[in-house]
Amino acid sequence: MRLRASRDLEFLTIVTFGRSGSTVLQAALNAHRDTLIRGENYLAARGLQEYVQSLAAAADRHHSGRPDHPWFGTARLDPAVVLESARRTFIDDVLRPKPETRWVGFKEVRYEIGYFPDSDHLLCHLLFLQDLLPGVRFVVNVRGADASQSSGWWPDNPQARDVLTATIENLRRASDQLAEILGPGRVTLVEYEQWAGDAQALCTALDAVGFPVERRLVTEVLAHRLEHGRSGG
Repeated sequence: MRLRASRDLEFLTIVTFGRSGSTVLQAALNAHRDTLIRGENYLAARGLQEYVQSLAAAADRHHSGRPDHPWFGTARLDPAVVLESARRTFIDDVLRPKPETRWVGFKEVRYEIGYFPDSDHLLCHLLFLQDLLPGVRFVVNVRGADASQSSGWWPDNPQARDVLTATIENLRRASDQLAEILGPGRVTLVEYEQWAGDAQALCTALDAVGFPVERRLVTEVLAHRLEHGRSGG
């Protein structure tokens, strides 16, 4: 096991969709000492989810040591070892915490209905993230459909409002279900319209999941809105 994956780390991920203000939220977190929240990674963890689940299913098949058996080799598959290997890979190669990092994670905007058609599929993936990054805190961020669809690439999508409305509903429902499963202090739902102009609202939400938030830093970031391209979150 490489050094970075073996250290004690606190994990946090931003769960949202494009043009929701997530890059500002990411910046507010990264302004804090010993915190490193990476940007989007094209939903890389979903590929790991399919990999881990496929091998777990293979390990549950008929086992045989015979080289002419259709499931030859599955007797030696260990799902726990596969998951641990995936965890090391994701931490070392994607998150890449620095020696001083305590809080590490990433934001992802690809939680739209095109990727997760309903809240059940979304919840399944978020629960996998909990397996991949034990103890991970979820910051679920939403923004009104009308405001989001007028920003970035959304005006080019004639179905933008329907897509965003369904996506927001999925995020809210999955957030509630996830909080019920994981218990207090693991999931916080934030609304852009509330925190964008009120640093204390965001501080309260982050404090609810145990993040060592500093109001001064959050206030400074919100006062200096980030300028980013059409592909930003």
